Amino acid sequence: MADIYLSNDNLLSVSSLRNSSSGSFMNNATVTATLKDTGGTNVSGQTFPVTLSYIADSDGNYQMTLDNALSMVEDTTYIATITATASSGLYAEWEMTLTAKKRTA
Repeated sequence: MADIYLSNDNLLSVSSLRNSSSGSFMNNATVTATLKDTGGTNVSGQTFPVTLSYIADSDGNYQMTLDNALSMVEDTTYIATITATASSGLYAEWEMTLTAKKRTA
């Protein structure tokens, strides 16, 4: 489980996206993410799904910024669902469990 910080922009990233069969990096996929509460409702404050951008010359790395205006409650669990669709049609989906935290020094 990872933390997501309240009232902060949060970087959502996918590292080294690969074709599991060939081992090759997937540098031309469409990667999206949706953030929901545990009841399945999209978190307000940003329009979902969001698209993660490929980082040039990075070997399968994608990222985007979750907005600091997301309406979340401290110590509450949220689910980020990430999907990747390659130009070849290959599809992957996975979930990341996040806990909303207040950032402290």
